[in-house]
Amino acid sequence: MRIYFFILALGAITLSSCTTDEDRLKELSWLIGTWEGVDANELTFVEVWEKSGKAYVGKGATITPDGDTLFKETLKIEIVEGTPFYVATVPQNPGPVLFKMVEADESHASFENLEHDFPQHISYTLETKNTVLVRLEGIENGLPKSESLHFERNTGVSLLPQ
Repeated sequence: MRIYFFILALGAITLSSCTTDEDRLKELSWLIGTWEGVDANELTFVEVWEKSGKAYVGKGATITPDGDTLFKETLKIEIVEGTPFYVATVPQNPGPVLFKMVEADESHASFENLEHDFPQHISYTLETKNTVLVRLEGIENGLPKSESLHFERNTGVSLLPQ
């Protein structure tokens, strides 16, 4: 009888730990949409995410109050060689920068690349249905640095430049 309960317990543990990396990516569906925020300098930050196959693809930009684009990036969250990564492609880097997913659920995703200059950690937290907090953290010039960007869901026309 003890063996029977042991086998049942072992089976339950095995089933509960069968969450695949692809399942973890599916939990990020809350990220889909257009997100915009404004900082203290009146710069507008925009990210637009959509589902493409098994990956999430996005675009980001920073825009001045006059409508000039200061910064553009392409983003992707995808499985690379069996592991989920956040992939950022920005003009000042010679190639994409990969951040390994270290945590993800239905309201939070965290990524890290300790070899990158700044940031080394990127996290997205769904605070409410229509607000997301993005935190960029790491070491820059030997000192700890962090930035927080508060985004709201935009259901109207996006400011993202083409």
